[in-house]
Amino acid sequence: MVERKVYAYKHISGSGSLEAAVFYNPSGSNQPQPIAVYYHGGNFVVGHKDLINPLYIEKLLDLGFGAVVSPDYRLSPTISVFDGPVTDSRDVLIWAQSELPAKLAQEASVKLDGDKVVTWGHSAGGTLALLAAAAPKPPLAILNLFGMLYLQDESYHTPLKLPPVQLPSAEFSNKIYNDVPPPSVAPPPFGPNGPDLSTHRGAWLFAQMAAGTLFKEVQPDGDYDKIDPARVFSSTFPPTFSAHGSVDELVNVKLTERAHAELTDKGVENKLVVIEGARHGFDKGKKLGDVAYDIVIEGLEFLRAHV
Repeated sequence: MVERKVYAYKHISGSGSLEAAVFYNPSGSNQPQPIAVYYHGGNFVVGHKDLINPLYIEKLLDLGFGAVVSPDYRLSPTISVFDGPVTDSRDVLIWAQSELPAKLAQEASVKLDGDKVVTWGHSAGGTLALLAAAAPKPPLAILNLFGMLYLQDESYHTPLKLPPVQLPSAEFSNKIYNDVPPPSVAPPPFGPNGPDLSTHRGAWLFAQMAAGTLFKEVQPDGDYDKIDPARVFSSTFPPTFSAHGSVDELVNVKLTERAHAELTDKGVENKLVVIEGARHGFDKGKKLGDVAYDIVIEGLEFLRAHV
């Protein structure tokens, strides 16, 4: 049985607290167990802590993780990617390592090992999971599911061909600039019938993607290096498992292949699985027996093997 608690992992002057959902099995091991920190996707603009797939939570707990942590983080563009998502994702990692074990031991009698923490995420969350390697105490392993890296690449700054939809007016979508302080919760970008343009945040996101100006807006100082996981690659980078669709329309698979080659050259243990014919978000709605789902499970098992 999976139980859930919500904790404030960070307090921000003038704008309240940031929360993380913590999922755990109350009848866990008598020995301290590792922790998995998950970061949701959404181009740093939309999303929230409850976008994590419950099937993956159950699998991680079955594998012997004591807790799965899924945080909210402040969303761009009224805060930069570096000051919001990147900074918050590092802070929740530090919190999971240093504070969560005592809290869950006291409140749920669950024993956690703050020295055994891994990170993983989808899309922008994969980027944050990789950037955790630059934290004071890096994760022991990383699972990157079609995350963005090599952010100077022209593919991130070129207009994207979107599904045939009528974008709302700029007057509507630009209401996003009134979101001060920046929110940490927003609906996902896609609904059951495709892009969700009913909110100004979703409409703004798709307008920026269509124009090829998203990164210019979310990291306005133009310093993409400080939010680019490839800039922290080194011989001591944590073991990494990456999975990517061969026809991903949002993040070019060649960039993940480049990362795999670069890490291999540096002597870093890493594995890349490219799923032929798969697009961005390839595992959405998948289940046991589906190729995409099973590959993510392989990635979760990779995390477990390194703690």
